[in-house]
Amino acid sequence: MSQTPHNPDAQQPDANLTQQANSYAPQNLVQGNQNRIVQGNENQSVLGDNNTVIQGNNNTQNISFITHNYYEEVSKAFIKSVKETKNTLQNKRDDLNAEPEKEVRTRPKLKPSLRKYRFEYAEIVKPSKLFGLLRKPIINSHRKESKYFVEDLDGGVELEMIAIPDGIFFMGSSEEKNANRSEFPQHRVSVNSFFIGKYPITQKQWKAVACLPEINRPLVVDCSKFKGDSYPVEQVCWDDAVEFCDRLSQKTNRDYRLPSEAEWEYACRAGTTTLFHFGDIITPELANYQDYKAPKSSREVFHNQTTPVDNFKFSNLLGLYDMHGLVWEWCMDHWHDSYNKAPNDGKAWVNNRDNQLRVIRGGSWADIPVNCRSVSRKKARIDEQGNYLGFRVVCC
Repeated sequence: MSQTPHNPDAQQPDANLTQQANSYAPQNLVQGNQNRIVQGNENQSVLGDNNTVIQGNNNTQNISFITHNYYEEVSKAFIKSVKETKNTLQNKRDDLNAEPEKEVRTRPKLKPSLRKYRFEYAEIVKPSKLFGLLRKPIINSHRKESKYFVEDLDGGVELEMIAIPDGIFFMGSSEEKNANRSEFPQHRVSVNSFFIGKYPITQKQWKAVACLPEINRPLVVDCSKFKGDSYPVEQVCWDDAVEFCDRLSQKTNRDYRLPSEAEWEYACRAGTTTLFHFGDIITPELANYQDYKAPKSSREVFHNQTTPVDNFKFSNLLGLYDMHGLVWEWCMDHWHDSYNKAPNDGKAWVNNRDNQLRVIRGGSWADIPVNCRSVSRKKARIDEQGNYLGFRVVCC
């Protein structure tokens, strides 16, 4: 061991203090050359100038020290309590060994495989009178083709999603008869392309998704009043419809949601400007609704409840069924009394503040024709449930 350089001005250590320091050396301190003092067990640390604690690794190597008088450093080391030093070391070890934040990795969104889809849509010609009697409306059918993809919900249950191209349309009512003030002002809206359900969500589809893991709230698997696998699910509140979309999104790795009000009307109109997508009149051969003004002899054609989603032969010009009548359909938008300051980009109109009212569209089996028009809109509380309330889903 090399000799410590003689320093006549240095204060000589107390003998008892030196003996006390040596008694600790085998446990916590390693005495080396160049007046070095090393402290630590699991993670070795170095006590340097001014009692600075330097954190090392499990096996400290090649550490440089500033040379000081050995006895002076021992004295300084014991001025600082062993307990305080251990706390300092522990805090530094926690900071240095903290695990970095884990990177959140999401699965890449899957691009759907599109198929061609042929369908028939209808146009109604207003009836004329013959000898004072009103003739029956004439229904002309046409063939068209669209694209769609099929979402497999397991167990033989499928969800058909129709491709809707982007475009521009005029949303809301013109100065037509029986228009509601909430349908004004008519305004120009630009809509991006999206996919929407061919039918309202059926009870079979609802049960398949309701059995998936819960996201935010539980779902009642069998909630509908009018039973049937191909019947639309009803008695579904807005929160339940959103939960359905969340579970479906998690399963399929696509972003499913309720349509915006603009998307719904754009899809329903399908390029038309008439009261209904098939014309300015409605008949029970084309939709499920109620007409209390109809002659008693014709009221037997009304169903007074929901019907299967494939009950009617004709779709609209985009290949969508039951856009008029059957069940009111939930939208994402908060309710507004008019279209003043409404967005024109096709997105949902949502307030910054909480709003317990949402928009429903399309009418139902219990509604008269005026409530089933393409522009007809009503409000419903988010917790409202009824055998007239259902929904269809959208994804982009």
